[in-house]
Amino acid sequence: MSEEPEPQRLVRVLAFALRHHPLRFGVGLDDDGFADLDELVVGIRFSHYDWATLDRTQVEAAIRGTDPGRFEVRDGLVRARYGHSVALGSPGELQTPPDVLLHGTSADAAATVLATGLRPMNRAFVHLTSNPEYAAQVVAAKGGGIVLRVRAKEAADVGIEFFQANSHVWLAREVPPPFLRIAA
Repeated sequence: MSEEPEPQRLVRVLAFALRHHPLRFGVGLDDDGFADLDELVVGIRFSHYDWATLDRTQVEAAIRGTDPGRFEVRDGLVRARYGHSVALGSPGELQTPPDVLLHGTSADAAATVLATGLRPMNRAFVHLTSNPEYAAQVVAAKGGGIVLRVRAKEAADVGIEFFQANSHVWLAREVPPPFLRIAA
């Protein structure tokens, strides 16, 4: 019996497929992280037998119901805009960041991060935000911690590359310690 996928569960599956394990769903990603949307729909059907009648319209509706800019659909292709653990050639176009960006980290990691800088750890890129509420949500999801202020414009001026993933999420390969401070 096939059932209608619950949109939040479908979004989690899409994020997992496009950020971490595209081959598990029978799709490849190009250098920018795009996969063929129709091939992904078929891959999800095969991996979730209860969604045997899943179609492109349902996937596109689920994507529209997420945080704007979390996914991008273009010319029959789809990608997650951020959060990848798989290597990408590029997460998008280089952009000049705002003067300050924020990064939420756990209390346990704070001293190490301040000493060694921000590194992608289990992701392909360091995730930063221009949205203080989003940074606070990240800290809360980690069970507490701190928000770091990243002097992004100064870092960009010395060659650190920043990519804007959506309206408030920014990506960098790393951010050295001199550009980091604990937010007040």
